[in-house]
Amino acid sequence: MNTPIAERPESSNALVWLDGEHALVAREYETGTLVTEVDRDWDARQAFLLRVAREVADCDRLVVMGPDRPRIEFEREYVALYRRPDRLVDAGMELEPEPRVLVDRLRFLVPPQPPL
Repeated sequence: MNTPIAERPESSNALVWLDGEHALVAREYETGTLVTEVDRDWDARQAFLLRVAREVADCDRLVVMGPDRPRIEFEREYVALYRRPDRLVDAGMELEPEPRVLVDRLRFLVPPQPPL
């Protein structure tokens, strides 16, 4: 009898920078890195934070940056939704970075793949 070997799922990491009006979310995928912008538009604060949290729902590690108030509000919303405070890394106050800077920082979180 052949027993299939379960594959270990790849870890998923993300970087989030947000303020009260928009967020930048950097994620690593098999095909490369993607930076997504989430605009608040006309959403209430909580609806905006929920949309950002959904972008990173399946992450193993999540680095959060930005002005104090929106960053802390997001972290509270994330923990209330997913009950996983252990996944959060608070990087503190930071001005909005360029998307390429987020991509560079994400590389520090993503372990290098072993050669085949």
